[in-house]
Amino acid sequence: MKPAIVIVAFNRPESLKRLLLSVQNGQYSYDDIDLVISIDYQNSENRKEVVDVANAFLWNYGNKLIINHSENLGLRKHVLSCGDLTSKYNSIILLEDDLVVSGQFYKYAKEALKFYHDDDRVGGISLYNHRKNPFNRLHFETIPEDSDTYFLQFASSWGQAWTFKQWKEFRDWYQYADISNDDPIPENVKRWPDSSWLKFFVKYLVIKDKYFVYPNKSFSTNFSDSGTHNKSKNTDFQVPLYLGEINSFRFQEIEKSINIYDAFFELIPSVLKKLDKNFQDLDVTVDLYGMKSLSMVKTKYLLSSKRLKDTNDQYMAGYSLQMKPPIINVIYNLKGGDIGLGETALFENNFEGLDIADNSVWDYYVFKLKPNVYLKIFANKVFLKLRKKQVKLT
Repeated sequence: MKPAIVIVAFNRPESLKRLLLSVQNGQYSYDDIDLVISIDYQNSENRKEVVDVANAFLWNYGNKLIINHSENLGLRKHVLSCGDLTSKYNSIILLEDDLVVSGQFYKYAKEALKFYHDDDRVGGISLYNHRKNPFNRLHFETIPEDSDTYFLQFASSWGQAWTFKQWKEFRDWYQYADISNDDPIPENVKRWPDSSWLKFFVKYLVIKDKYFVYPNKSFSTNFSDSGTHNKSKNTDFQVPLYLGEINSFRFQEIEKSINIYDAFFELIPSVLKKLDKNFQDLDVTVDLYGMKSLSMVKTKYLLSSKRLKDTNDQYMAGYSLQMKPPIINVIYNLKGGDIGLGETALFENNFEGLDIADNSVWDYYVFKLKPNVYLKIFANKVFLKLRKKQVKLT
């Protein structure tokens, strides 16, 4: 299997240069790898520069094809058209232009596609490793195990790969798809703009009970340059890029993994039951980030950071936030009041998530400094800046 590399470009010439340099510096075992640069249309100087960058780029490992669109597709249609190239190349690695890839990105994607291509529960391969839950920006980490991958019911848009079969199954479903408020997906995803292809793929994974395969070390990172979905550049989703050598990958079948997460970045109940016998006979939903609306919780019991509606009620069991990741506190039965197990109907029906102002939550997820210490640091910085200005004036 030799996936083609497909780059999604529009009007960011410097971003494209940065990505192409990292792709050129990748490690390849072949000299016949197809590179496709697909450029959406816009009547602008930036877009003309992007075309110039694509034309000038020398690809040393195979054929280079530039698709120069003559009308504006918009991000969703553009990505979908690039995914459709799986019919021509059989498998592709898709990279948007605000990414940078590791030297090992091609080897990882190729080997992962080969290992998982017959698994009907796999909807695609991610090059990116999440270190934050994208819905609340809180830390996300998996349970250590003897595998280089984990499974997440959330599609990747920051470096991903598909086989023709994986993409076609999504496309067949997509032609009749829409997004509604009743969908069993995160509220944030429902509110994403119409230009988002990703929200459809997330719903597809949930409805079809499929997962993306994610690496435990990241082979791509995201610069979040200003563009269709970012008004200004930020580093919120920059992650450490793997720069070492890899002789082989430890891929694991989904049935054997203890790291399988739903669209909310929560461990699925069947894995919890495998790890903790106390949950084996419970009809339970996991909601440690507290972001699930009770309307989509169909189980009798809920394991959640949500508070109880009535202060006179009590959890069946309560757990603290001390060990990491959070689910380990439940498995090791560390008593406390940060996470509670109880009947679903007794919990408050909110999906705003954890209260970051709570000291124990702040300490656990954010930093050991209390909020008032941050305020003091900020006030001190303001004072020093004002003092410097005063010195200059005198």
